[in-house]
Amino acid sequence: MANCHEMHIGDVFYCDKCGLTLKVEKACTCKPGETGACTVPLSCCEQEMKKK
Repeated sequence: MANCHEMHIGDVFYCDKCGLTLKVEKACTCKPGETGACTVPLSCCEQEMKKK
């Protein structure tokens, strides 16, 4: 699962279906449950992206 608060600089995430690849260059600073925090896992092609 690719939740932004668990991502670290240098992590790479990919989509099995289309091949999209994303590299984290700046870590997220939000904390789960706080106002304005990210609420969904990173997804592409209607499925969650996986960490390489």
